[in-house]
Amino acid sequence: MSDNEGFYGVTQNRNIRRVRLGDNEFDTLYGNSVYFLEGHHDMLGYEAVNAHQRIHHRKHSGPQINGDTDSYWLDTLYVCDLCFKYTRDEALLNSHLSVCKHNYRFPGKTMYKDDFIIKKVSGYRHTILCQNLCLFAKLFLDSKSVYFSIENFDFYVVLGESNGRRVPMGFFSKELLSWDENNLACILIFPPFQRKRLGHLLIEFSYELSRFEGKVSGPEFPLSAFGKIGYLKYWSKVICRELLYGRFKECQSITLQKLSKFTCIRAKDLISTLDYMGSWFTTSDIDESKSPDQYPLVISRSVLKQWVKGESTKCEKLIQEDSLVLY
Repeated sequence: MSDNEGFYGVTQNRNIRRVRLGDNEFDTLYGNSVYFLEGHHDMLGYEAVNAHQRIHHRKHSGPQINGDTDSYWLDTLYVCDLCFKYTRDEALLNSHLSVCKHNYRFPGKTMYKDDFIIKKVSGYRHTILCQNLCLFAKLFLDSKSVYFSIENFDFYVVLGESNGRRVPMGFFSKELLSWDENNLACILIFPPFQRKRLGHLLIEFSYELSRFEGKVSGPEFPLSAFGKIGYLKYWSKVICRELLYGRFKECQSITLQKLSKFTCIRAKDLISTLDYMGSWFTTSDIDESKSPDQYPLVISRSVLKQWVKGESTKCEKLIQEDSLVLY
C-alpha cells in the first residue's frame, strides 16, 4: 500500500480497521499512514522513541500487515477521548483515561456555553493536542492534509456530556491569517456524536465569529461531499429565515450585496444556494454596469416556503446569543 503522491499521510486503502475513542468503538473511513513510523507499517510512530517499547511491541503485538495490500496495518487504535493520545494497547488506554490531565479541565477559552460548550484552543499553545486532533480527523476526512504545522490555526472544539463525562464531540479549525478570509478550514463531528446537529452548530458559530469580526466570510474550498451538504443546508435555512421571517420579510427588493452583508455569507455562496433551491430568477433588465454582487435578486418566496415545507425543517437559529462569549 503506497501513499498518494502530493497528499502526505493519504493511503489508497484504510490501514486501521477500527478506533476506540473512550467508551465508543467504530470503523474508520479513510487511511492515515502518519500514525505509523515511516517504512514500518507494524509500528506506531511514538513507539519508535523508546527501544523498550519496540521490543515489547514485537513480542506482544497482534496480527499486522503481511504484505497483502488488503490487510490492515492495525486492527484497533485506542484513543483518549480527551487528549487524543493513542496506543495499540487497550490496557494502556484504560490506565491513561483515569489520569489524563484533561479530566479536570479541557484547555482553551470558552467561547460559547449552553448545553454544549465551544472552546477555542490555540494550535500554538496546545500543539500536541491539536496535532492529535488532526491525526484523528484524517481517519474520517478524505481531504485532510495538515497534521503538524498547526501553530497558525485555532481549533474550536465542541464539548458535551457522554456517559457522565464532558468530552470533545467535534471541532473546526480556523487559520489565523487567511488570505481568502475563510472562517473555517476543516470541520469534523466524531462518528458517535453525529445526528446531534453539532455540525450545524459549529457552522453557525463560525459565522457568529465572522459577524463579531465584521467580515463577510465562509469555509475554505473545496468542500468535501458531506461538507457541501452541511453548508447548503445551513445557507438555505439562513436565506429562508431572513427572507420569510426575518430582516427582509417585508422587502420587495434586495441586492445580493445587502443580503451578503447582513448574513455574513459570501455572495457566491448565496448564489449557489439559491440555485440549489431553485428559488431565484434572472431578468433581462440587469444593469451590466453594476458588479454582480449589486444585481437585484428576483427570488420566489413561494418556492422558499415550499422548500421549508418539503425539507420539514425549522429555520430558527441554534446558537443562543446570550450564551456567546466573544471577546
